[in-house]
Amino acid sequence: MDNIKKKHLIKKKKKIISLFNDISSMDETSIKFFGQQTDNFMNSIKISLFESLAKKKTLPEWLTKLSGLSGRKYRVLINNLVKRMKNPKYLEIGSFTGSTACSASFKNNLKITCIDNWSQRFDQNINPEKEFNNNIKKCITPNSNFKVINSDFRKVDFKKIGKFNIFLFDGPHHLEDHIDGISMVQDALENKFILIIDDWNWVQVRDGTFLALDNLKLKIISQLEIRTTHDGSNSLCDGENSDWHQGYSFFVIEKM
Repeated sequence: MDNIKKKHLIKKKKKIISLFNDISSMDETSIKFFGQQTDNFMNSIKISLFESLAKKKTLPEWLTKLSGLSGRKYRVLINNLVKRMKNPKYLEIGSFTGSTACSASFKNNLKITCIDNWSQRFDQNINPEKEFNNNIKKCITPNSNFKVINSDFRKVDFKKIGKFNIFLFDGPHHLEDHIDGISMVQDALENKFILIIDDWNWVQVRDGTFLALDNLKLKIISQLEIRTTHDGSNSLCDGENSDWHQGYSFFVIEKM
């Protein structure tokens, strides 16, 4: 059944329509820019954002529908951003089933390192590490340099894993986790890099991120903020059923 027929059937269900309207009134997406917009890294982020909003993508349908803790438009954005970066070197903490790493990697040549111990299981019927390994094999190109580190990020020696210019932190999301996640990884980041934080709707995520950046005396050149709620609540639509999951923030950072 196509979407037109599905929508006609749904419109006949007044209770369902009322529920949709309630959801729409509670969750509203905002997109804001801060700082220097002419920076070359930020320009790549902005173009990739606009492409994702315009549905300009190379990702296959199976990847945008892949079960995981990231939104569909984010997946398109990160794929296009890596494609635009010169010599992309991508590091992520928190890979789960691979929706973010696969999206960054698909049809892109890059250096990519993923860190996770797969200790969190949101569905006991799914083995996220096994799902990750199966999914990432479909996306890593022959010319990419791929490495996975099965570990708690706090136990990783970041002086020994090389340098990266894109860093996604999607690990545990308590305030202290964000302080540690950003602080401990600095030896693995180039002097100028893109920092991506997900679940940006949550106050402890925002506070922990800014505390870490301030403590480290890192310069925020520019920022893209995407929020899907504005009252500290969770967005009702998340993961592959959403555009932006629980919000994102992209920072262009320079070490002082």
